[in-house]
Amino acid sequence: MLAQAGYTVSHFTDDNGLPQNSVKGLAPDNDGYIWLATENGLARFDGHRFYNIEKSALGITSNRFYLLMPSLQADGTDAKDQRNTLVYAATDAGEYARIGNGTAFYDSAYTNGRMKRLPFMRNGASNTFLASGLPTFMSNIAKPEHYVIPVGYGNSNAYVIDSTSVSFYNDQQRLYKVPFADQSFWTFFTMGRLLYHMDDDGFIAKVTGNGVSKVGISGDLIRDNGYDTQLTGLTLYWNIASDQVCFYFRKKLYSVDNERNGRLATKLILQDFDLEELNIQTVHRDATNGTIFMGSISDGFYVLTKHSFETLRHQGKDMDNVFYAQLDYGKNAVMTPTGVILEKDPVTGKTFSGKLPFLEKINPNDKRTLLRDKAGYIWVKAGDKLYQLDIANEKVIHVWSFSEEVKHIFQDSRGNIWIGLAEKGVYLIDLSQPDFKPRHIQDDIRVTYFEQDRAGKVLAGTINGLYTFDADGHKNGLVPGTEDLYIKSMFVDRGDRLWMVVNQEGLVLYEHKKLISFPLDKNRYLGSPHCIVDDTKGFFWIPTDKGLFQVAIEDLLNYAKSPVSELFYMYHAKGDGLLTNEFNGGCQPCSARIDNGYISLPSLNGLVWFKPEQITANVPAGRIVLDRIQVNNSFLATTGDTLTLPGEPVQTKFYFSTPYYGNSNNLSLSYALLKEGHAVTPADWIPILGPDFSITFANLDPGAHKLIVRKMNGFGKNNYTIRTILVIVPPLWYQTWWVRVLFLIGAVLIIYLYNTLRLRNISNENARLEEIVAKRTERLNRALSDIEESKTEMSRQIHMLSRLLASITHDIQSPLNYIMLTSGAIPAMVQRGELNEVTEIGQVISNSSQRMSDLLRGLLDYIKLHVYGNSVQFEDVNLRILVENKYQIFQNVIELNGNQFLNEIPDHLTVSSDYQMLAIMIHNLIDNATKFTCKGVIRVFSEMNEQGQVRLMIANTGEGISDELMEVINAAVTEEADDVMRPFGRKTGLGLLIVKEIAELIHVKLSLTRSPETCFVMTFPSM
Repeated sequence: MLAQAGYTVSHFTDDNGLPQNSVKGLAPDNDGYIWLATENGLARFDGHRFYNIEKSALGITSNRFYLLMPSLQADGTDAKDQRNTLVYAATDAGEYARIGNGTAFYDSAYTNGRMKRLPFMRNGASNTFLASGLPTFMSNIAKPEHYVIPVGYGNSNAYVIDSTSVSFYNDQQRLYKVPFADQSFWTFFTMGRLLYHMDDDGFIAKVTGNGVSKVGISGDLIRDNGYDTQLTGLTLYWNIASDQVCFYFRKKLYSVDNERNGRLATKLILQDFDLEELNIQTVHRDATNGTIFMGSISDGFYVLTKHSFETLRHQGKDMDNVFYAQLDYGKNAVMTPTGVILEKDPVTGKTFSGKLPFLEKINPNDKRTLLRDKAGYIWVKAGDKLYQLDIANEKVIHVWSFSEEVKHIFQDSRGNIWIGLAEKGVYLIDLSQPDFKPRHIQDDIRVTYFEQDRAGKVLAGTINGLYTFDADGHKNGLVPGTEDLYIKSMFVDRGDRLWMVVNQEGLVLYEHKKLISFPLDKNRYLGSPHCIVDDTKGFFWIPTDKGLFQVAIEDLLNYAKSPVSELFYMYHAKGDGLLTNEFNGGCQPCSARIDNGYISLPSLNGLVWFKPEQITANVPAGRIVLDRIQVNNSFLATTGDTLTLPGEPVQTKFYFSTPYYGNSNNLSLSYALLKEGHAVTPADWIPILGPDFSITFANLDPGAHKLIVRKMNGFGKNNYTIRTILVIVPPLWYQTWWVRVLFLIGAVLIIYLYNTLRLRNISNENARLEEIVAKRTERLNRALSDIEESKTEMSRQIHMLSRLLASITHDIQSPLNYIMLTSGAIPAMVQRGELNEVTEIGQVISNSSQRMSDLLRGLLDYIKLHVYGNSVQFEDVNLRILVENKYQIFQNVIELNGNQFLNEIPDHLTVSSDYQMLAIMIHNLIDNATKFTCKGVIRVFSEMNEQGQVRLMIANTGEGISDELMEVINAAVTEEADDVMRPFGRKTGLGLLIVKEIAELIHVKLSLTRSPETCFVMTFPSM
């Protein structure tokens, strides 16, 4: 950047974006972009970047552009009296590129049609020259016979000038011809539809169908020339493409407006800038913001940004220009606590500085606070001393000393003076008292700023919140919710709303006992604010460590009612006339409003002055333009708002731009990508970062997408420019609907086949598993059966052992005891000579022993059967012989008891049975009958029943069988659960139960009857 009074100058060459340094023409298009014609293509400037377009992108044969010209085609049927908005760029090959809406393209119809219809242009004769503006490097080279000046109003209007006349044509038809002799064509220019001529002395003539008439000049040019109308050496800058004329005279540049009362009005816009030294050939000025664009034939492109602010400096050292508190001083000046006076002359605009020696002597260094009380006295502090001064009379009225530094001084509406100290709180001076002096009213708060609300309460901003006091100095306390706020400054507006700027937080509103924080700017510069200034024009101005912000109060109030995602903060920095971006704060007052309308703000390098009403906010209100699309490293055409991308876009990059010639920090763009038909929500917006405003997407899905790009246009609610682009990503062959249907069908078939095979495999596997399970179940059942058999066998053996124990106890131990007792008596009987009795006892012992022997034999056979599992051997058994053999065993006992034994079984009756088991049964039954019969009859007989079965019956007439025992004998074997020791009314040894079990083993049905004799019936199976 270069220094220039009133402007910031930016210089661009091929080193920083320009395609080539020879600028032949420049002009804005209808979107506000600045276009430059160079010898290496076209360049579009958006205020910060160049977008260069060369011949391959335009489809032409040459990159050498030599002029920009207005379109010869009206915008519409009703626009014949309005300036045509399009611009055309011409190459040395006679090709014309159309410029408009931020883009350029080759217009073959215009090249071969409308341009060919211009007079003397059909054959492209070398003796015809098309006007390109003034000055022109061709003025010393070309010697044309005809000089054609296109008119950018209506259709195909042009002036044709030769050495003797001026003619006006409309679409090849000459409307008038005026005699006019001049040796140079390079002194003609147009403004609007009118043609003018300037001679060497600066006199202007207007050429119309009615002839030639002189035109005077008025304004700043004549005034600066001492009202001398002769302007020898005046240089004419005529931009034919933008229809602007400037006069350059004595290093001053003047804009020229249309005639007013027969005169061309001039206005000084630039001075002390040597256009001739820089070879400036073309100039354009933005009338809205005053920015001047210049193209040099050899030195590139210059942009002169007009300053909105002015910085006043004191003639002294650098530290003398570090300012804090200030007060207005007269109508055009301010004063500082150290006595510095800065003044701006309202007529010449020059700045003057001086000092108040009296104030400087009292306070040479402390710049932080300054107060003018209602009586006009000045209050200033110097470290820990506070002074009340009469500046006019250079007199010290009062001085007080404190134990620490005084920080802030404030006078409330009642005239009381409030004093904030560094550490020890607040003091109050009541000036209404005769002998007033500081009164300590609050400890332990560090005041950063004093303010007063409409109700009269004094507000003390501190590093730890907001405190309130009544007018008499009584503390009301800390405002809830503010305890974490480091308040830098405050302002109470007419609506009694309290606005605060807070360190790290920015702008905060306190209203209706509610705190509302506003969002910071995108760079968070508002996190270091110093104060808040109301310009009474609807804006707050907030100086910070990083520049100056302007915000609309209405926008803030709307946000307080309904918060939105963004607020527009207008950012002003060094390019707007500031010498530094760092303002100062921590002082009171933090700004000054001067009678001449200026606001003065302190900075690290001078006082920044500006008039709010003279500042036109340079807001970014331009259109959003899609420059190009890059898909997989290839660029696509960007015509229209519906774009179809090639299939499978791995990476898609959209490049956007918008024309804006202010600070780039004021540009805020965001985007949202949605599926077609979906509504955008606040959460969908993503900021566009980076200087090139590009958006990159990876692997966009097939289908229709809606890309929405928005830009904040400036102040106002929902003030956005929105560009919506429909992006269509075609599906690849495998992404088409019919492929998806086929794929779905194939998938269904595959799934079906897979499921079928799987079900078959599952069935086979299930069958195999079922077989395995069956086998294992069978083995398990066998094992369980074996276990159950083992259990049954064990139970049976235990059952058998219990019976054996009972039998031994009953049938063996008792007879043995009897034998022991009787045999013990034998010796005595022998001594007494009772030999017969001894013989008789011997016989009894013998019989008893025989019976026990037979019983033990039977028990052993029974045990062998159960323990060793001896199988039952069936054979033919003669029942009469078997019974007779058993009778021989019990014969003595039977006779001894006086019983009669009858064997009535036929001689040859046989049955098929196990002889041993059957012998045990008969033995036990006869034994049982012998035991319970005395002097009775024991009868054994047989019969055949109706089924042809042999029935063997053993009956006796002795003691009857009890009902319980009869029930046990007649019950099935599985139903028996009685123990051998269970009482049945008479003694029953193991014999009967063994008989019952043996009967089951040899398939003999055993039953018991009692009518009247006791009879055991053994029924044998049929032979």
